[in-house]
Amino acid sequence: MSDSDITKIHIPFPIYTDRLMLRNVMPGDGAAMFEAKAESMKKLYRWMPWAKELGTVEDSEKVAAENHEKFLRREDIMILRFARDSDRLVLSTGLHRMNWDLRIFEVGYWVRTSETGKGYATESTNALIRYAFNALAATKVSICHASGNDASERIIRKLGFEKEGVFKKDARLPDGSVTDHHWYARFDDKNLPHLNVTW
Repeated sequence: MSDSDITKIHIPFPIYTDRLMLRNVMPGDGAAMFEAKAESMKKLYRWMPWAKELGTVEDSEKVAAENHEKFLRREDIMILRFARDSDRLVLSTGLHRMNWDLRIFEVGYWVRTSETGKGYATESTNALIRYAFNALAATKVSICHASGNDASERIIRKLGFEKEGVFKKDARLPDGSVTDHHWYARFDDKNLPHLNVTW
């Protein structure tokens, strides 16, 4: 598939569940992203290789603008998820490292600290699995967690992913430690927990 063909792929947004509205990141989202990141930095620093420093609102706005450009080129889809009853940014997620020829997508996410424990990660990942297979004709959806990240592992198993393997010592966390990543995949959207989702 040529680059020009890829940029013409229709990617419908927003995505709605009963509690969440999901859409691609846009210029102007930097302030909301920074606020959520600042609140969650301690947790992000523990697990996310990219979370080495907080930066500024301007840095977050630059990330928003750059990722919107990647979306337009269909290179990456950073997705922000807002609570439908408050328009509060509750988590950041996305479809990453996609292979448009094979229609393979990787899901990643992090939840704002004050919004953890409410089932948002499970709900939004459930929605993205359905979206990938039905709106984007996915053949495979992948997800991973770092060794020791038991909360993410529970969500992955709850959503019926099959374990494919472990990449040993493949990433350095912000504290300098090296971690393994456990990789999982789904090949359809069958037998997911019930969820109302539209786009």
